[in-house]
Amino acid sequence: MVAKVPMPEYDSLEVVNTVIAERKKFLDFYRSITGDLRAQILSYIENEGNPTNITALNLRRYTNSDEETVIRKKSLINLYSPKPEQTPFRHLEEMRSEHGLLFCPSCGEDGAPGTLDHYLPKTEFPELAVCIANLTPMCSTCQGKKSSDYLTDDGRKAFLHPYYDEISVSLFHVDIWPPFDKPSAFNVTVKGTISGGLKLLVESHIEGIDFKNRFEKYCASKHLHLLKLMAEEREDEEPMRAAQLIRRFLRQENKKAINAWGSIYYESVLSTPALLDYLDNGNLPAFI
Repeated sequence: MVAKVPMPEYDSLEVVNTVIAERKKFLDFYRSITGDLRAQILSYIENEGNPTNITALNLRRYTNSDEETVIRKKSLINLYSPKPEQTPFRHLEEMRSEHGLLFCPSCGEDGAPGTLDHYLPKTEFPELAVCIANLTPMCSTCQGKKSSDYLTDDGRKAFLHPYYDEISVSLFHVDIWPPFDKPSAFNVTVKGTISGGLKLLVESHIEGIDFKNRFEKYCASKHLHLLKLMAEEREDEEPMRAAQLIRRFLRQENKKAINAWGSIYYESVLSTPALLDYLDNGNLPAFI
């Protein structure tokens, strides 16, 4: 997660209350689980979605057989696929398309995320299938990589939560190794200033969404684009120095988020003096 994003205005408990009130089938099941379902949502909010403090409801307690338990689990999961006239159809549509984001909160890649992720997966926590606080905007690539994971192998929280985890610092640096006309490698790492539990969580998060591989491929494309821009800049009568031009680009990227992919790349270029010198004085590749 690259930036904390605002929680949707909808109240998680109110939405679930309305969803339950609309039920016309399996009323005995919903009557029996309603109190614990509401308590689970309140616990989720109180614990800010931290899976180390939240235990999934045992649905067998509210059914008469194992077979019924399996069926009622599907019923809870299906609440996430309402008909247009049902709650929370409108809420979900707005959360997917009217969030105003220009990047994916999970990875920082450009583009408005068009899907919602269940931070705690509905397959494991079906009672949270329509909990608004558990539904976060995410790009389809991150969602595919994250899948239904939520804990590390040693039982720690595996992913940053876009609504609850405060990220106000730049997390990453890219080592750009020469030759600068065609760098031999781009290597992204978590900054040394990030330490302790936050570092462990960030490392787990980026591994889970395959951030490193995806971002380093982006850097290769972004770097070629920068070489082309510098070649064009040199043609001006009074060309700007590389650092001045890149600071301008960085300011624009930071308006998205300080951990947006462009922000990470340009900040890393600015902290690589040898690369700045090459951009100002080196022989740029002829193919551009």
